Amino acid sequence: MECKNCQSTLAERADYCSFCGAKIIRNRLNLRNLWTEFTEQYLNLDNTFLRTIKHLFTKPKEVILGYINGQRKRYLNPISLYAIALTFTGILFF
Repeated sequence: MECKNCQSTLAERADYCSFCGAKIIRNRLNLRNLWTEFTEQYLNLDNTFLRTIKHLFTKPKEVILGYINGQRKRYLNPISLYAIALTFTGILFF
């Protein structure tokens, strides 16, 4: 098997590329897999989306300073948060 990101040879049972660190995705792109990925990302118990929204309203300074100081796994990526907010705004207006 070959990494789609860096074209290096991969072990058969590897979950990540040992050279570039890319996640190896074995599932085909279909609606069921997209829904599963969405629920794992945004609706699970260790939810960075809800934590980010909650902390942005209750303690925004901590979120911003934490992200600047390198605590990036605790909160949702700002680009993803912006995309979700833009989507909700578009749905609200239409």
